[in-house]
Amino acid sequence: MNIQDICSREAVHIPSDCSLQEAAVQMRDKHVGSLVVTDSTPAGERVVGILTDRDIVLAGAAMGADPCLARVIDAMTPGLVTIHSQATIQDAMQLMLSHGVRRLGVLDGDALTGVVSLDDLLGAIAADWSMLAALVRNEQERERSGYVQPPLRV
Repeated sequence: MNIQDICSREAVHIPSDCSLQEAAVQMRDKHVGSLVVTDSTPAGERVVGILTDRDIVLAGAAMGADPCLARVIDAMTPGLVTIHSQATIQDAMQLMLSHGVRRLGVLDGDALTGVVSLDDLLGAIAADWSMLAALVRNEQERERSGYVQPPLRV
């Protein structure tokens, strides 16, 4: 299974000069836990970081910042660790572990096309384990029922 199979296909963006309140509203309205932070440049939008719901709580509310006045750029995590859409779940776990992050930007070529989160990885792994458990239960039922597989004919 590749990252492209499990990632959120739309990375929701927010300009770095927006308020934390605007970011929180966008997270609520888009049903996401993170926003890709961008700055405008003459060449177009440039990714400068990521803002998570946890960042808003820790850098905003816990520090006593007014969410209407505090800016995204002050609470975001600078930079964005990225992974190619064709990479594996194991590649993503290794990147998350080595960089200490829970979300990765997903690239198709040079374009940011999505975000993969720790929850996405857990969901995919859980689905695989669930299928494996069903296979084991199936085989146990066959053994209990006395089913004997006929010999293979060559």
